Amino acid sequence: MMGALGLLVLGFLAMLAEGTATSFVPSGLCPDLPLLLVIGMALNLGGARALLVGAVLGYAADILSGALLGQHALLYVVAFGAASAANRSLELRTALAQATLAGVLTLLNGLLLSFLGSFLGGTLVVDFHLALQLALQAALSFVFAPLVCALVERVASRTGEEDANRRSVPLATGRRAI
Repeated sequence: MMGALGLLVLGFLAMLAEGTATSFVPSGLCPDLPLLLVIGMALNLGGARALLVGAVLGYAADILSGALLGQHALLYVVAFGAASAANRSLELRTALAQATLAGVLTLLNGLLLSFLGSFLGGTLVVDFHLALQLALQAALSFVFAPLVCALVERVASRTGEEDANRRSVPLATGRRAI
């Protein structure tokens, strides 16, 4: 429970840092830190608590961004599920694998956010500017994902809330097999 609360506070701090950074640099040059945190929780924690933290972070992103309520929350839950499914079927313990997954999920999150906004009454604008911004966001996620995943893993190991599938199994050494 303490790990989930710690990650929730970390998520709120990530939103604060991202909002502060966008006042100095364009929003396209800031990685989506809460999304990276949700991906890191899916890879290192799994479980209902981490999913709930991801949904709360998405709902907070909806409130802070002025988007329709539930839009980011839905997409964060979808990203959590996709990262959890990928973690079950692929070996995602290396930094390169985590970065690649985060880049792909960031691209998909941006596209789904645009499509969902157009479905709910907005206009669908898929142009070169959006494609460039999504590619830049994916590249930034590629760079920052291993750092965020390592931070989530550290918080999870400190609080003892690691995913049982991620824990290493100690092998007995020096014993005969037969």
